Amino acid sequence: MILSMTGYASRTLQLESQIIQLEIRSVNHRFLDLTLKLSEEIKHLESNFRSLIAENVSRGKIDVKIYIKDNKSTSVQINLNQPLLREYLKLSEELQKLCTQNISISMHDILNFPGIVNQEASFSEEMKLVLFSELDKLIADFRESQASEGKKITQLLTERTSEIFSVIKSLKPLVENATLEYKAKLTERLRDFLKESDVNDTRLQQEFAFFCQKIDVSEEIDRLHAHTTELSNLLTKGGSIGKRLDFICQEMNREANTFGAKSVSIPTSKCAVELKVLIEQIREQVQNIM
Repeated sequence: MILSMTGYASRTLQLESQIIQLEIRSVNHRFLDLTLKLSEEIKHLESNFRSLIAENVSRGKIDVKIYIKDNKSTSVQINLNQPLLREYLKLSEELQKLCTQNISISMHDILNFPGIVNQEASFSEEMKLVLFSELDKLIADFRESQASEGKKITQLLTERTSEIFSVIKSLKPLVENATLEYKAKLTERLRDFLKESDVNDTRLQQEFAFFCQKIDVSEEIDRLHAHTTELSNLLTKGGSIGKRLDFICQEMNREANTFGAKSVSIPTSKCAVELKVLIEQIREQVQNIM
């Protein structure tokens, strides 16, 4: 099975007065780039969430959101930062000495000093189990969406691969015809410039052999066929093959470019262009494969 790096899933769970909203979405990326947006109450669980997601996803730019609303079961502890309060009071006394007017500080002012009041939210083990259970289900839904998208990509790549095989199959007779046409043109040109009796078959064969060597694309065609076969085999095998497929596409494109540069006829040039278009279409889709 081939997975796409593009995927989306969301879940909403209601437990009495608590609503847990989870969402995960991803796009293609060379490596794993994971971003989590969490409610303040569960930020202390971020490393656990990251580990669970990383166990199931290897590549892609992943955005995960987990929010808890109306969570009345959360017990909140409010603590007074006494050492910091003492420092604020000392500072207040120093300011009072420097000012000619009396400075009054109310209880409201003290409570609004930065860092004076700390709120710590704690969750029961049952709540944590529910969160991780929902995250497991979310990841399963997410993987299913990636598999569905991967199936579409595989079908498209299989079709394009089949088209490349067809083009490669048509190349051999086209190259042979181009060679024969050149031999006929070469003979005609020599006869135009020289007297017919002066046309040297040996010189003609030398020129023709040089031309055949110059436009020989048998190696390029063989390598292109081998790369395309490997690509087809990988599509059948499945798994995390995105990086391997991308490398194969680079090699295929290199062979197609070389073939196009050696092309000496309109039909073979058209085939070279067609090959480049098909390979580019494959490469665009390969960027989305895990």
